Amino acid sequence: MNQTELGAAIEAAKGEATEVKTVKVDIFDIPETKAEEYIATREAVAEAAARVMKPYCVTVKRETLDEDEGEAVVGYYVTGEILMCVILDPLEVPVMKVALDKGTLKDYILAANELTEDMLASLDR
Repeated sequence: MNQTELGAAIEAAKGEATEVKTVKVDIFDIPETKAEEYIATREAVAEAAARVMKPYCVTVKRETLDEDEGEAVVGYYVTGEILMCVILDPLEVPVMKVALDKGTLKDYILAANELTEDMLASLDR
């Protein structure tokens, strides 16, 4: 393919490309057609994550720790330090949903925070 043919192919492809409408969820652009489902899933996994954290954390809340990562579910230890945290971004939410559906969300959250059941059992609460 010569330069002229390549240029024509690129222009044709640009013409065929359609712009995807998006909705802002937290700091992320989600395709409009998937936004409602994404938001519902995000809320479900956030609530489930909070339930997992509550037995081990004195405070569990949703907050933004890093502007580039967006909102998270954060669990604080009695010292005020973060004990557990999961980011509610478009990469983590679907993975957390799979874990929730499989009944392994607690395992996922512990692994994401490099914690074990034994470590949690040894904590002063």
